[in-house]
Amino acid sequence: MPDVDESAPAAGPVIRRVGEDDWRVWRDVRLAALADAPGAFGSSTEQEQALPENDWRAMIRTAAIFVATAGESSVGVVAGLLRESAGERGLGAMWVAPSWRGRGVAAALTDAVIAWARSEGCVRIGLWVCADSPRARRFYQRQGFRATGQIRPFPGDATRTIDEMVLGLD
Repeated sequence: MPDVDESAPAAGPVIRRVGEDDWRVWRDVRLAALADAPGAFGSSTEQEQALPENDWRAMIRTAAIFVATAGESSVGVVAGLLRESAGERGLGAMWVAPSWRGRGVAAALTDAVIAWARSEGCVRIGLWVCADSPRARRFYQRQGFRATGQIRPFPGDATRTIDEMVLGLD
Protein backbone atom coordinates (compact mmCIF):
# COMPACT_ATOMS: atom_id res chain seq x y z
CA MET A 1 0.00 0.00 0.00
CA PRO A 2 1.36 3.46 -0.85
CA ASP A 3 1.91 6.22 1.67
CA VAL A 4 -0.95 8.54 2.59
CA ASP A 5 -1.96 10.85 -0.25
CA GLU A 6 -1.97 14.37 1.19
CA SER A 7 -4.44 15.51 -1.50
CA ALA A 8 -7.16 13.23 -0.09
CA PRO A 9 -9.80 14.98 2.00
CA ALA A 10 -9.07 15.15 5.74
CA ALA A 11 -12.47 13.96 6.99
CA GLY A 12 -12.88 10.24 7.44
CA PRO A 13 -15.25 8.25 5.29
CA VAL A 14 -18.66 6.98 6.33
CA ILE A 15 -19.03 3.19 6.54
CA ARG A 16 -22.45 1.81 5.65
CA ARG A 17 -23.97 -1.50 4.71
CA VAL A 18 -25.43 -1.39 1.23
CA GLY A 19 -28.82 -2.80 0.39
CA GLU A 20 -29.96 -4.55 -2.73
CA ASP A 21 -31.05 -1.29 -4.36
CA ASP A 22 -27.46 -0.06 -3.97
CA TRP A 23 -26.19 -2.74 -6.37
CA ARG A 24 -24.60 -0.09 -8.64
CA VAL A 25 -22.55 1.24 -5.71
CA TRP A 26 -21.33 -2.30 -4.95
CA ARG A 27 -20.60 -2.97 -8.63
CA ASP A 28 -18.68 0.28 -9.13
CA VAL A 29 -16.48 -0.10 -6.05
CA ARG A 30 -15.87 -3.79 -6.80
CA LEU A 31 -14.81 -2.98 -10.37
CA ALA A 32 -12.53 -0.21 -9.04
CA ALA A 33 -10.94 -2.75 -6.67
CA LEU A 34 -10.39 -5.28 -9.46
CA ALA A 35 -8.88 -2.62 -11.73
CA ASP A 36 -6.57 -1.32 -8.98
CA ALA A 37 -5.41 -4.68 -7.60
CA PRO A 38 -6.07 -7.38 -10.23
CA GLY A 39 -3.80 -9.92 -8.53
CA ALA A 40 -5.48 -9.61 -5.13
CA PHE A 41 -8.82 -11.17 -6.02
CA GLY A 42 -9.96 -14.47 -7.47
CA SER A 43 -11.82 -12.70 -10.27
CA SER A 44 -11.15 -10.13 -12.97
CA THR A 45 -12.59 -6.83 -14.12
CA GLU A 46 -13.62 -8.45 -17.40
CA GLN A 47 -15.48 -11.30 -15.67
CA GLU A 48 -17.37 -9.03 -13.32
CA GLN A 49 -18.13 -6.28 -15.85
CA ALA A 50 -20.14 -8.90 -17.71
CA LEU A 51 -22.37 -9.70 -14.72
CA PRO A 52 -26.01 -8.63 -15.01
CA GLU A 53 -27.85 -6.57 -12.41
CA ASN A 54 -29.48 -9.69 -10.92
CA ASP A 55 -26.08 -11.17 -10.04
CA TRP A 56 -24.98 -7.98 -8.25
CA ARG A 57 -28.26 -7.91 -6.32
CA ALA A 58 -27.88 -11.60 -5.42
CA MET A 59 -24.40 -10.95 -3.99
CA ILE A 60 -25.85 -8.30 -1.71
CA ARG A 61 -28.64 -10.66 -0.60
CA THR A 62 -26.15 -13.37 0.37
CA ALA A 63 -23.49 -11.18 2.05
CA ALA A 64 -23.15 -8.09 4.19
CA ILE A 65 -21.45 -5.58 1.87
CA PHE A 66 -19.99 -2.52 3.61
CA VAL A 67 -18.82 0.49 1.61
CA ALA A 68 -16.70 3.39 2.81
CA THR A 69 -17.74 6.67 1.18
CA ALA A 70 -16.20 10.11 1.25
CA GLY A 71 -18.55 12.63 -0.25
CA GLU A 72 -19.88 11.08 -3.44
CA SER A 73 -16.96 8.65 -3.84
CA SER A 74 -16.69 5.07 -2.66
CA VAL A 75 -13.21 4.69 -1.18
CA GLY A 76 -13.33 1.18 0.24
CA VAL A 77 -15.32 -2.02 0.50
CA VAL A 78 -15.47 -5.28 2.42
CA ALA A 79 -17.86 -8.22 2.46
CA GLY A 80 -19.10 -10.15 5.45
CA LEU A 81 -19.66 -13.70 4.24
CA LEU A 82 -21.54 -16.77 5.39
CA ARG A 83 -19.31 -19.76 6.12
CA GLU A 84 -19.94 -23.48 6.62
CA SER A 85 -20.40 -23.21 10.39
CA ALA A 86 -23.42 -21.34 11.75
CA GLY A 87 -21.20 -19.73 14.40
CA GLU A 88 -18.68 -18.37 11.91
CA ARG A 89 -18.65 -15.62 9.32
CA GLY A 90 -16.05 -14.67 6.75
CA LEU A 91 -14.36 -11.46 5.72
CA GLY A 92 -13.56 -10.98 2.03
CA ALA A 93 -13.35 -8.59 -0.91
CA MET A 94 -11.41 -6.03 1.21
CA TRP A 95 -10.15 -3.04 -0.75
CA VAL A 96 -9.29 0.59 0.00
CA ALA A 97 -8.64 3.23 -2.67
CA PRO A 98 -4.94 4.13 -2.92
CA SER A 99 -5.48 7.75 -1.78
CA TRP A 100 -7.18 6.48 1.40
CA ARG A 101 -4.72 3.78 2.41
CA GLY A 102 -3.02 4.30 5.76
CA ARG A 103 -5.93 6.39 7.09
CA GLY A 104 -7.80 3.75 9.09
CA VAL A 105 -10.38 2.88 6.42
CA ALA A 106 -9.47 -0.82 6.34
CA ALA A 107 -9.72 -1.01 10.14
CA ALA A 108 -13.13 0.70 10.07
CA LEU A 109 -14.36 -1.71 7.40
CA THR A 110 -13.04 -4.67 9.39
CA ASP A 111 -14.80 -3.33 12.50
CA ALA A 112 -18.07 -3.20 10.52
CA VAL A 113 -17.77 -6.88 9.61
CA ILE A 114 -16.86 -7.78 13.21
CA ALA A 115 -19.91 -5.89 14.53
CA TRP A 116 -22.13 -7.58 11.94
CA ALA A 117 -20.79 -11.05 12.84
CA ARG A 118 -21.36 -10.37 16.54
CA SER A 119 -24.92 -9.22 15.82
CA GLU A 120 -25.43 -12.56 14.06
CA GLY A 121 -24.32 -14.38 17.23
CA CYS A 122 -21.10 -15.65 15.69
CA VAL A 123 -18.07 -16.72 17.69
CA ARG A 124 -15.39 -16.28 15.02
CA ILE A 125 -14.53 -14.68 11.69
CA GLY A 126 -12.30 -16.32 9.10
CA LEU A 127 -10.56 -14.95 6.05
CA TRP A 128 -8.09 -16.01 3.38
CA VAL A 129 -5.10 -13.77 2.71
CA CYS A 130 -2.61 -14.01 -0.15
CA ALA A 131 0.61 -15.58 1.07
CA ASP A 132 2.55 -13.12 -1.10
CA SER A 133 0.96 -10.11 0.60
CA PRO A 134 2.87 -9.61 3.88
CA ARG A 135 1.41 -6.14 4.37
CA ALA A 136 -2.15 -7.51 4.31
CA ARG A 137 -1.16 -10.30 6.70
CA ARG A 138 0.36 -7.79 9.13
CA PHE A 139 -2.79 -5.64 8.93
CA TYR A 140 -5.02 -8.59 9.81
CA GLN A 141 -2.67 -9.61 12.63
CA ARG A 142 -2.96 -6.09 14.08
CA GLN A 143 -6.75 -6.54 13.99
CA GLY A 144 -6.38 -9.72 16.07
CA PHE A 145 -6.58 -12.38 13.35
CA ARG A 146 -4.28 -15.39 13.71
CA ALA A 147 -3.07 -17.89 11.10
CA THR A 148 -4.64 -21.35 11.31
CA GLY A 149 -1.99 -23.14 9.23
CA GLN A 150 -4.56 -23.94 6.52
CA ILE A 151 -3.24 -23.16 3.03
CA ARG A 152 -5.01 -23.37 -0.34
CA PRO A 153 -4.09 -22.58 -3.94
CA PHE A 154 -5.08 -19.05 -4.97
CA PRO A 155 -8.29 -19.20 -7.06
CA GLY A 156 -7.29 -19.24 -10.71
CA ASP A 157 -3.51 -19.32 -10.06
CA ALA A 158 -2.12 -22.54 -8.60
CA THR A 159 1.37 -20.98 -8.43
CA ARG A 160 0.18 -18.79 -5.53
CA THR A 161 -1.35 -19.70 -2.19
CA ILE A 162 -3.76 -18.19 0.31
CA ASP A 163 -3.59 -18.69 4.05
CA GLU A 164 -6.51 -18.87 6.44
CA MET A 165 -6.65 -16.49 9.41
CA VAL A 166 -9.31 -16.35 12.13
CA LEU A 167 -10.47 -13.99 14.84
CA GLY A 168 -12.30 -15.25 17.92
CA LEU A 169 -15.21 -13.04 18.98
CA ASP A 170 -15.47 -14.09 22.64
